[in-house]
Amino acid sequence: MPRTTIFRSNVSLALMLLGAAAGPLSAAAAQPTAKPATYTVKPGDTLVSIARQVLGDQALWNQIYQLNTDRISDPSHIVPGQVLRLAAVEKGSEPASKPEPKAPAIVAPKPAVAEPLEITKPTPQPERPLVVTEPEPQEPRSDSLFARRKGIDARSALRTYREQPYRPLRKGEFYSAGFLTEGESLPFGQLLGSVTPQQIRNLSERSTATMFTAVAIAPPPGAQYHVGDSLLVVQTFEGPSGFGDIVTPTGMVRVTGQSGNQALATVVSVYGAIRNGQQTIPIEKFSDGGSTRAQPVANGLTGAILTQREPRELKHPQGFLFIDKGSKDGVARGDVFEVRRDVRPRAGTSDTVDELMAVLQVVHVRDRSATVKILNVISPDIPPGTRVKQVGKLPS
Repeated sequence: MPRTTIFRSNVSLALMLLGAAAGPLSAAAAQPTAKPATYTVKPGDTLVSIARQVLGDQALWNQIYQLNTDRISDPSHIVPGQVLRLAAVEKGSEPASKPEPKAPAIVAPKPAVAEPLEITKPTPQPERPLVVTEPEPQEPRSDSLFARRKGIDARSALRTYREQPYRPLRKGEFYSAGFLTEGESLPFGQLLGSVTPQQIRNLSERSTATMFTAVAIAPPPGAQYHVGDSLLVVQTFEGPSGFGDIVTPTGMVRVTGQSGNQALATVVSVYGAIRNGQQTIPIEKFSDGGSTRAQPVANGLTGAILTQREPRELKHPQGFLFIDKGSKDGVARGDVFEVRRDVRPRAGTSDTVDELMAVLQVVHVRDRSATVKILNVISPDIPPGTRVKQVGKLPS
């Protein structure tokens, strides 16, 4: 049988001897270092710095405060010379017993939660018809400066608008239309201007009068205006050859008194710009012609356009033109004319044909001419000389 030899390692033996020697040293190192039981506060100390320097962990400042609440009222304020307890403080542990703080922390009360109300369903009642009671309209107080005005019912206003009686002629259109003088010398006065001096002087020294402005008027030589007289304020322009000047109204005034040789008047209507130096003339009598409509006329009177009242390239509804037929030809207010294009050849293109261009209504008549209002326009390029034809007439 072979012989077995066992070799023991000298290294293993050395390690065993070192372990045995180190055992008592490790046990001694594991013993915690004794902490002081108290600490006297020095100038510049805080609980955080004391916990870091003495206990090795600044997070233990709160435990120092809890052990000394009978000596410290504010953890952020400690007084040099104070002796603080540290004996029961250990890192990682809470003190065995905490003394009661002097002032308990105030905890905000939780908001009270209202208990849900018990809802009792009403007993079903039989349906009743809906009755709407309109409040009585209240009259605005006369002593109130800002008294409200009554509201206008929209349907009533629309009904009033739709049910307006038909008027072939209207006073405002008659007086604002203008006319041709036909070479007649008319008794023109002159508008002198407002009787109240302007507060701010304008550059042109020509004031504009507005509604209810008090103005002074110089009557024509040898004439005199009386209280209650109504006068047209007009301006004149050169008219077509043989028909005199164009008279264009800008407003209407009513005489209210006298001041020396001047008549005093108030502006009651405005048709355009009323300026100093314009002329005045007594108004003509107006009759509205009732509410009847123009009746068709066969083989009516024909004439031509003389000119337009304003220098406009294209004609527009509610504009005014003058025709070469008047009362001597049987023309009367309310008559209806059509503007017709004549049939004529044109060089290098198609011929024109007889077609309707516009519809006109007579609003003012002189002996040899008439002022017509444009009711409808189909072709607005209506030059002087364009043919017109009477197609309707008011019953006499």
